[in-house]
Amino acid sequence: MAPSHGPNTDNLRKQAKALLRSWKRGDSDARQRVAELFPNASSLGLQTAQLVLAREYGFRSWSALLRFVPRLGHFDDIATFRIAREFDVAPERLWDSLSNPDEVGVWLLPVSFERRAGAAYAFRSQPAMTGTVGEYRHLHAIRFDSAEGAFWRFTMEPVDGVRAVRMCLTVEDRMTLESVERFPGGIAKIWNPGVTAGWHEMLDALENHLTGRPPPEIDYPRLCRFYGRVLERAAGEDSPERDGA
Repeated sequence: MAPSHGPNTDNLRKQAKALLRSWKRGDSDARQRVAELFPNASSLGLQTAQLVLAREYGFRSWSALLRFVPRLGHFDDIATFRIAREFDVAPERLWDSLSNPDEVGVWLLPVSFERRAGAAYAFRSQPAMTGTVGEYRHLHAIRFDSAEGAFWRFTMEPVDGVRAVRMCLTVEDRMTLESVERFPGGIAKIWNPGVTAGWHEMLDALENHLTGRPPPEIDYPRLCRFYGRVLERAAGEDSPERDGA
């Protein structure tokens, strides 16, 4: 399975061209996708196909989608979702938002844990999520391990050099292959809106908490449906023509 199954500028352009080719061939799925935005379309050009793709991601325009690409996540494989975000904050401020339970509760979920590896944690969610802090490296990484072997890992590093203020936060949401394979409804159900597009909402909340800037306008349910297409490709269930590979 190839790594990093997710949108970037090049494969977005390929996907738009693939949609255009499929529509011209009369492919029923491509026709339906275009009809959702242009129900009476009798012809289709590349710019229109790009707009359809952008709307499927939840954006008003193709240019807005391209600007958002660095904020989009991807699947390393069917059990691992990864998303990164850059923040104009000091390392200590970002680290506090990841390692201080009170701060984590503001943007992610209410949680209790001691700030050390090996400590127990409990997220106050439905259902409750509990486990052990499997990694705690000051100003670098914290990982929340579940008893089943899944984890959330938050890693931060400077974007430009050791002393840079601009920091990159990477979130790795790892399930076990066994849990994905046995989940009722399969991979499309286990990676639901609360997991994929939900990470966007949580990181938007973190950005707002750190900087005061409001999040960008985006249709998260549409974004999640498009992640479904990305996941199909990661699982080898989608055709190269459909996805523009």
